[in-house]
Amino acid sequence: MIFITGDVHSKSMGGWEQKKVGSEVKAAEEYLKILKKNNLSCTIFINGKCFENEGAEKLLNYNVELGGHTYDNFGKMNLLKSYKNRKLFNCIYGSSNFQKKDIKKTKKSFERFGLKMISWRTHCFGSNEKTFKLLENVGVKYISDLLGEKPPFKKGEVIHLPINIPVDQNTIIYGKLGPSNRDPFASCTKGRVSPEEWFEILKKRVKNNENEGIASIVLIHPSTMAALDNFRLFKKIALFLSKYESKKISEIIL
Repeated sequence: MIFITGDVHSKSMGGWEQKKVGSEVKAAEEYLKILKKNNLSCTIFINGKCFENEGAEKLLNYNVELGGHTYDNFGKMNLLKSYKNRKLFNCIYGSSNFQKKDIKKTKKSFERFGLKMISWRTHCFGSNEKTFKLLENVGVKYISDLLGEKPPFKKGEVIHLPINIPVDQNTIIYGKLGPSNRDPFASCTKGRVSPEEWFEILKKRVKNNENEGIASIVLIHPSTMAALDNFRLFKKIALFLSKYESKKISEIIL
């Protein structure tokens, strides 16, 4: 069993990938077209702001579930603000009061289009235990925010689906590959390998999970696949994953 997920950010993100590919919502459309051709389900975690003027509702034309991904990546974030949040609140997402307001604002963005926000991933995995409780209080039942080789589990009324396959943005090296950033067994949070090596690691991990009866939770960013090689690698990944049963995050059964 595999759960394919992707993260989509509003235009306010402004990262180098976004500058290269343009709208992440449009990149997600191409991403979903490829998954559709391979009969694969998907969950996209998306900024609430994307529903305001970026046409995110177009994604509903595909076999996709949309989950919350904060309203706009914590607003204007920089290294100083990130440091202060970690120091003061032990969480890049900020204070409990800020988190509560941001979660509700994201939820309202979904509701304007008649959508229930029952799944969630915090931008940059920047959550803490308080975040999980706040999400539970507004009806979120599925959270994919943790990293590591562990199976999905339930805590309280929430099912957590840890990302147990190395994440593309955290693992693929862009530019020259040298000994200092080469790690063929990269974890979810460190190590840099070539795109082809990352694909081999992904295949190995998925196969191992299947053999052990563990669901594979995969995070592959539409913007990364677009910026890398205009989805050529992603088409190979989708073809490989099509051999397995895929489900949306909310379809998990424990």
